[in-house]
Amino acid sequence: MSAYVHTELHEDFLQKPSKVDDTIRLLHEIAKAAKEKSEVDISAGVTDTSFMVMNRLEKKSSIRRSTIKFRNLDQMTFMRQIDVSNEERRKARLERMAVANSYRRLGNMEYRRNNYDKAIEFYTSGLNYIVDSPVLFVNRSLCNIKKREYKHALLDLDYVLNKLDEHCLRALLYKAGTLKRMNNEAGFEECVANALRYNRSKKDYIEYFLDKMRSDF
Repeated sequence: MSAYVHTELHEDFLQKPSKVDDTIRLLHEIAKAAKEKSEVDISAGVTDTSFMVMNRLEKKSSIRRSTIKFRNLDQMTFMRQIDVSNEERRKARLERMAVANSYRRLGNMEYRRNNYDKAIEFYTSGLNYIVDSPVLFVNRSLCNIKKREYKHALLDLDYVLNKLDEHCLRALLYKAGTLKRMNNEAGFEECVANALRYNRSKKDYIEYFLDKMRSDF
């Protein structure tokens, strides 16, 4: 008999761990680990505040981009509306000014005919179209001065000087003449002083007006 005997054939192998058993046990452990891994609960550790849904975020981003796009569109539309509105207002004012000027010319015609009441009506009609015209207020005041309606004249003149143009030369001179007729010397002097201060380049005309006022106003 051969003296060589495989070591695994010795009886003491029963007391030693078997390599085959070790291999089989290792395979079972690997298979078990793989099974446990496949059965892991993916919801474990997920809370109300820790989860993320990628598709929903993409939709939200899309909504946000759409909102910004529409917001920019609304702003552009709004700006175009402002431009159109400004242009429409400018055209409308030009049309009203044309009508007011027509009434002013009619009023001037009646004034030269000494039809002061009719002239006042035309100037007032013009003011219904352009409410900030110093010329129409001053012309209407002159008609009231001719009618000796000094208080009515002062209402128009004060409105021009206080609301529209404090340097208006005609308003200052007509007010000076009106106050002179009302024997208000202090007011007269103040108006003349303001006329000279605000219109120094027209000193000759102011002196001419004051001379004429003494005889024909």
